Amino acid sequence: MKTRRILAAMLVVAIAAAVIPATSADLLAQTAQVPQPQEGGVNWPGAGYGAAALFGNVLYIPAKLVYAILGGLVGGGAWLITAGNTQTANTIWRSSLGGDYVLTPQMVAGDQPINFSGPTDTSPTPTSSVAPINPPATTSSVQPIPPSSPGSSSGGWNAPGTSHPIDSGSGPVGGPAPALPNTSVE
Repeated sequence: MKTRRILAAMLVVAIAAAVIPATSADLLAQTAQVPQPQEGGVNWPGAGYGAAALFGNVLYIPAKLVYAILGGLVGGGAWLITAGNTQTANTIWRSSLGGDYVLTPQMVAGDQPINFSGPTDTSPTPTSSVAPINPPATTSSVQPIPPSSPGSSSGGWNAPGTSHPIDSGSGPVGGPAPALPNTSVE
């Protein structure tokens, strides 16, 4: 039993010893050499930007991680509060979880932008391609829609050609609403 374990361990070591040098040699061949300055000099601006990026990351990375974690939690809370509205949650998540997590020397030099937060624009939620039942009014005044009668047989659904609101009306209590003032811009 012990000899089988020893043989299995030796087999794993032998396979690893054969695979790892070949893989690392391939990786070294694939990576390009960093361009060196002319005449063997030192690229002092590049070294300075690299050092600035290194020290900047000491503060930047923890701040970004805290922002991302809190944004993830707030986005989840927004999703729960809005009863599963993914557009609201995605807006928060894209803003907080997106962006750059590490400063690079190119960012410190100003060659690339530093994006602490991600994009906030979201695509609109797809809507139905059904045409509205009532075409929009062409007049400049707003006409109220009368509430449906409590005994209507439509069950909350508007049959084509009717003008009852879907929610069976929730107008003011105690009689008809007063007329709206003319709000025409013309």
